[in-house]
Amino acid sequence: MKTRFRYFDFALFLSVLLLVGLSSIMIYSASVWNRGDYANSSLFYRQLVYVGIGIFVYLIATLFRYEMFRKKGIRLGLYALSVILLFVTWAMPPLNGARAWLIIGGMTIQPVEIAKFVLIILLANYYHELWNNELKGLPGRLARAAITKKGLRAQIGAFFLVPVLFYFSFYAIAINGQPDMGGLFVLGSIMLLMWFGVGAPLRILIPGILAGMGTVFVLFTTIFSENQRSRIEVVFNPFMDPEGYGHQLLMSIISIVHGGLTGVGLGNSFQKYGYLPEPETDYIMSIIAEELGFFGVLTVLVLLFFIAFRAIHIANHADSHFAMFVSFGIASQIMIQTAINIGAMSGWFPGTGVTLPLVSYGGTSLIMMMGVLGVLSSISMRNRHREATRREEIRVKSEENVQRSSLHVVR
Repeated sequence: MKTRFRYFDFALFLSVLLLVGLSSIMIYSASVWNRGDYANSSLFYRQLVYVGIGIFVYLIATLFRYEMFRKKGIRLGLYALSVILLFVTWAMPPLNGARAWLIIGGMTIQPVEIAKFVLIILLANYYHELWNNELKGLPGRLARAAITKKGLRAQIGAFFLVPVLFYFSFYAIAINGQPDMGGLFVLGSIMLLMWFGVGAPLRILIPGILAGMGTVFVLFTTIFSENQRSRIEVVFNPFMDPEGYGHQLLMSIISIVHGGLTGVGLGNSFQKYGYLPEPETDYIMSIIAEELGFFGVLTVLVLLFFIAFRAIHIANHADSHFAMFVSFGIASQIMIQTAINIGAMSGWFPGTGVTLPLVSYGGTSLIMMMGVLGVLSSISMRNRHREATRREEIRVKSEENVQRSSLHVVR
């Protein structure tokens, strides 16, 4: 174990700790709105427990070999479990207008957070087998046709239809029944970015994007509830319902403007006192903007994008397609959730309940993200160990060549 930790990615781990530490401080500040004083901030102490569990999960995931997720039994078992948990939420009482949580005693678990990682694993394994010509049956025939560029329909089938039908469709049905459009949008966006990452041809990416936009329009006009449509409409005009659907967005914008460049000071937010709903979860960044200002927001974004680009760097140095696609999928999830959350708090995207990775309050989202980043750390350790071994082999060969040259000169 000591030998393995020689290659531990301390840059990744330190950035995660800094972000989680800053998050805990801001949750401590934001949670005063429903407790009345800082001394009794139970949300903060609960978050500290989640942080402790998350760090433990991160380190355990780092030590595990990530290749275990390529085993068919583990992979499909996780898929089945995540889908079942999503369907079970249908029987749960609604929270904030959606049945997206499993309520077990006093605990709430959000299965879609598990589904995000499982989808990344499923897609990474599928595209690994696609590129290495390991798929069997119908997927295998489609893959062979796509790789040899024998036709547009084969490429659409291999890159798009097979993963959508076999993996995404079950998630879409389960999540639509909750409904949790934010979670569904994140899953769909992860799939879209992974298509870019695996090198899907542009001639199927562009139609895929257009088809996705068309699907959203059809859903908006036919299936979306009044609540969901109103959340989208207030993005274009939050003043259409300032006391209702537009209230949260207006209060968030006021927080941002109030904070300015440097903020009003830690703990001095005014909006958290009941004006901005749920300031410690979906709109934690609004409180950061108000108390720490633009520079506080910039600090959080720099840390988040450092982690995301670190994941892309790890993907570029991976020794297998599977490790590369998993790393890229993790980077995609972080960037997508960050973009949606920042967009919601600033009025560029509907409020959908998507958390800010490692920052928003919540046990399931934090622990799962720490576990996912632990898997990324495991891939990084493998990369660093392989690079160190390669450099050592080069050094040894170089010394042997020098010794041979010296002997030749002496002779």
